[in-house]
Amino acid sequence: MFRGSSKFIPFKRVARDQKQKDLLREYRIVVTKENNNDGQINIFTNEACVYSCIMTSDFEKTDDEIVFFYNQRGTIEREFDVLKNDFGWRHLPFSKLGQNTVFLILTAMCRNLYDYIIQKFSSRYQNLKSNFRIKKFIFRFMCIPAKWISHARYKYLKVYGKIAFKT
Repeated sequence: MFRGSSKFIPFKRVARDQKQKDLLREYRIVVTKENNNDGQINIFTNEACVYSCIMTSDFEKTDDEIVFFYNQRGTIEREFDVLKNDFGWRHLPFSKLGQNTVFLILTAMCRNLYDYIIQKFSSRYQNLKSNFRIKKFIFRFMCIPAKWISHARYKYLKVYGKIAFKT
């Protein structure tokens, strides 16, 4: 992995054409180059590498600190994506702020409970992974085809598929 930075002033031509010098601010670009996982060569660069770029106005931190800071922000954004799409944060159910606050807190607690449950189940069953979202968990674990079979005065649950459940 290679990482480097450079100073950059965007919109020079626009600022010159519109005679607005306040648009000219100096920024720093941090570029990271790392090898591709699958070794596929990019048609534009002729390399098997992935480039990522961060533009910031912070000149005090090192390149590694800036990448670590922005990666933390991306991790938190991913958590909000899960809460919005899986736990109903996209459309709040109430019109009052206090009621919505209670809803948000309870669903965040449900998210923590779901993480605990999926962690326990994924250690026990091979077809579950601890990073499954709720929809995938429901279709892989809860909605499975099965039927009750009567045989010799006993009822057995026959589960279809390659899932190793004990009945």
